[in-house]
Amino acid sequence: MKPKKILVVEDDKVIQKLIADTLRAAGYDVLTAHNSATAVKVAREENPDLVTLDIELAKDSPDDSWDGFSIAGWLRRLNEGKTTPILRVISGSREPDKIIERAANVGVYTCLTKPIDKNQLLEAVAAAFK
Repeated sequence: MKPKKILVVEDDKVIQKLIADTLRAAGYDVLTAHNSATAVKVAREENPDLVTLDIELAKDSPDDSWDGFSIAGWLRRLNEGKTTPILRVISGSREPDKIIERAANVGVYTCLTKPIDKNQLLEAVAAAFK
């Protein structure tokens, strides 16, 4: 069986590598993006089975105007007939409950906090594919 394709959208290279390496070691096909423009391009071209999405992304150019919430909403519109699970990755926010509520409103499957726990990540991914 072909491995599931996961897009990791994360602007912090260390965290992106940690997530990608963890998922690859578990047998997933992993794609990466470090900003919103790249995330949209890769998602459109590769049609991933799941997306891990950072809540705040660096703005590398004028094309990088979206945050993780905007990308999640776009993915929902892009894949009207297909529900792509989205795992929201959030940093130490002052208002995590508000972020989690907002994430649920744009169809985010679950939220994970930084620093990323590898076991929690793998459990969330496995649950999303059930």
